[in-house]
Amino acid sequence: MKVSLECAHCLLERAINQVRLATDDEELQMDVITAMTKFLGTNFNSESVPSHIGTDRDLMVQRMTGKDPYEALKRESNIMALNILPELLQLVDEASDSHSKFRTATLIAAAANAIEFDVSGREFSLDELRHILSNVESDLAVDQVDEFRKLCETAKDVIFLHDNAGEVVLDMILIREIKRLGPKVTAVVKGGPILNDATMIDADEVKLGEYADEVIDTGAPAIGVNLERNSKEFLDLFYSAEIIVAKGMGNFESLTEFEPGSPTVHIMRTKCNPVAKHVGVPKNKNVVIIRYPPK
Repeated sequence: MKVSLECAHCLLERAINQVRLATDDEELQMDVITAMTKFLGTNFNSESVPSHIGTDRDLMVQRMTGKDPYEALKRESNIMALNILPELLQLVDEASDSHSKFRTATLIAAAANAIEFDVSGREFSLDELRHILSNVESDLAVDQVDEFRKLCETAKDVIFLHDNAGEVVLDMILIREIKRLGPKVTAVVKGGPILNDATMIDADEVKLGEYADEVIDTGAPAIGVNLERNSKEFLDLFYSAEIIVAKGMGNFESLTEFEPGSPTVHIMRTKCNPVAKHVGVPKNKNVVIIRYPPK
């Protein structure tokens, strides 16, 4: 997926937000944004990929400020999500049959992508989560959950590409349900700080390894899947995957740059117009959509 006009505003606005999180030094803030506008002026064009140019943006902020802007917020997000995990596991267990359990777990994963976990001081009650889940169902613009489940019933291995910290906790519920159908699940987090995405530090904090059979990272601090930056270990696993579950827009933006080598299940909320247009649904809708290899 290539950038559109709206991406220019979003890329710069997020850079400004990150700089404010990273430092109170107004002179340094201005230096970073001055460098950022020069970078975008040189590198932002019709062939740019949002996730790739966003990676360069984030790494520039980290390099110039010496900080991961989201470090504290990621920790808060993980704690908040862990606090509601038992109630959500119970919600799935209350479902009447295995099909309903899988669907509820998938909707929780979609809801996790809809929640802004990186907002400082945000808390959730079980009632609010149930409300969000009901909205996820009603806002499900593309519903291939049953097809997703059927794929899992016959697969031996599933790779789960995680998105944000906090969100990764709720994804563990879906990993549990996928494993109940038989496949081994390998969870994949980022190889270093990028956006508010989950890394190995987050995986350890939330005990992701107690749900997934194996946890690895992409080998690089890069948004989505970046074939030029990711490690050989990750890419070998990626290319040999039977099924890929990809959470969030960053994975969608990067993975749509090439044909899938295996069925790829995108679970996300269309939080911006360019992604919504690419999917073919309105903005702020939830989708569980499967992309298949070309025949």
